[in-house]
Amino acid sequence: MANGVQRDHECCVCHPGCLGRPLSGRHIHMIRLFSILACIGIGGGFGALAREGTMSLMHGIIGLPAFVSLAFVNVFGSFLIGIIFGSLEGHLNRDGTSRLKQAPHHRHLHQLPWWPNGDLTQPAVDLLQARITLQTASAISITGFLGAYTTFSAFSLLTVQLLQSGQILNAIISVVGSVCLSLLMVWIGLHVGVRIAFRKSLTGE
Repeated sequence: MANGVQRDHECCVCHPGCLGRPLSGRHIHMIRLFSILACIGIGGGFGALAREGTMSLMHGIIGLPAFVSLAFVNVFGSFLIGIIFGSLEGHLNRDGTSRLKQAPHHRHLHQLPWWPNGDLTQPAVDLLQARITLQTASAISITGFLGAYTTFSAFSLLTVQLLQSGQILNAIISVVGSVCLSLLMVWIGLHVGVRIAFRKSLTGE
C-alpha cells in the first residue's frame, strides 16, 4: 500500500487521475529545470539576433573592421552584464546569500536595513518568489541574451585569422583591447547596477 501511495504521488501530472494531487520533488525539479532552459533559449535567440544585427550595422554598413565590431559587441555586452547582475542581485536577492558580498560595489547597499544579512521581516514565500524572479530574469537576460550576444569563440577565431594573415598589430589590439575593456566595463556596469538596485529598494519598486 505504501508503494502504491508513493507511485500515486510521483505519477505524471498530465494523467487524468493525477489532477489535484501533490507533485513529487523530482517533478518540481524537472519543471523548474525546463522552465529555466526555456528562458535561456528565448533570451539566447534574441541575443544572437542582436549580435548579428550589431555586427551587420558596424561592419557591413558603417564599414568598421570586423575585429573592431566584434570588440564593441563584447565590450558593450560586458557593460550590460555588469549592470544587470548588479541590479538583480542587489534588489531581488534578500535572503542573505547575495554574490555581491564578494564585490567592493556592495558598500552602496549598506544603507539598506536588510543588507547584508537578508530581510528577516519578509515572509518566506516572498523571499522564495523574489529568488524565482531572480533566477528567471538571470536566465533570460544574462545566460540567454548576453550569453548569445557576446562571443568568445568568434573573438578567438578572428584573432587567429588576424595572426595568420600577418596583421600582428591588429591582433594585439584586438586581444588587449577586448579583454581589458571588457573587464573595465563589467566593473563599471556593476557599479551602475548596484546603484540602480539601491534606488529601487529605497522606492520599493
